[in-house]
Amino acid sequence: MSSLATKWAGRLYGTNTGNLFLEIEQEGESVKGEARFMDNLFGLALYEFTGTFDGTLKLFCTPLEASVAEGLGDVTVEAILTTEGNLRGEWHSTVGTAGTFDAYPHDFTDAKQDATKTENIPEQIYNKNIQLGSVRLFSDDVQKIISFIEQDFSVGRAIVTYNIRGSQATKYATDFIRDMKNLGEVNYIKITIQEPEAYGINKVIVFELVEYGDSEVRVSGINEAWVIGKAESIAQEIRPRQNKLVTTYRKHGLNINGIIFFSMLVAMPEIDGWKNRAVFAITVFVLLNLLLVIHGKFIPNTKIYLSQKEPSFIKRAWPSILSWVIAATSSIFAAWVFYLLTKGSGP
Repeated sequence: MSSLATKWAGRLYGTNTGNLFLEIEQEGESVKGEARFMDNLFGLALYEFTGTFDGTLKLFCTPLEASVAEGLGDVTVEAILTTEGNLRGEWHSTVGTAGTFDAYPHDFTDAKQDATKTENIPEQIYNKNIQLGSVRLFSDDVQKIISFIEQDFSVGRAIVTYNIRGSQATKYATDFIRDMKNLGEVNYIKITIQEPEAYGINKVIVFELVEYGDSEVRVSGINEAWVIGKAESIAQEIRPRQNKLVTTYRKHGLNINGIIFFSMLVAMPEIDGWKNRAVFAITVFVLLNLLLVIHGKFIPNTKIYLSQKEPSFIKRAWPSILSWVIAATSSIFAAWVFYLLTKGSGP
């Protein structure tokens, strides 16, 4: 039979929410102690409890005192000790309130005694970063991504940070989704969620899409398989919503740029005089760099339309169309310059 730590701290959820602190004394399967609950609205409540622990923790709690006298009842608790070492369970009171809770060991005396035991020390904190491409998201897409990121988290709450009207705002994901239809377009969003895992270490996911620069998903935790798998699955979830052409351009450079440069090298011997060749080379060089500037200015890496649920084909496809138009126009202009420089040099 497992032995419970003396001190536990955590959170209570349900009809009442707040911080929880338990002091447990254990003798065999019998347990007793005191519980302190700081309700977000009603203040502090103090309980004493007795119970049993035989793999499942069962407590019977009686109120001692509180910052408000009325509204308290006897509470029954049933919880399990998870493989990660935390308590997770449900509570019910005689006045009709109920909910769930999570608690984590905070026994610093035991921690000092166990400091030399390698089984209580994580071998490594694993991190996985995956760069994401250019994305165009709509309100349904954002809700699905938030829901997917929140999977595997029972305690942590997702937080969304976004740019709106020249300033940055941060909200819980539930509030963000509720207000989403009034936000219009945003070009930056960061979704963050974390919760205690084990050994006092949090598992964390950061999903960040930026207008210019590198968008990426970052996952950290002590479970290597979960870290890698979660990062890869989030990247896979966002991949169908990426603009492949713009993503390829930002990552490798648009293929047509290479074609333009290669064509310049092949065509230059046809141009008489080093001055004309210099003009042609400078023109092509300026065009290639202009493509980069135009793509960065008119085709942002991230665009999120929060007020529209069913995007039209044109709204989805316009970045690719604009990218090809810009590249094709540059090629035509380079060909026209070549024609002007060679039209008088024929036999």
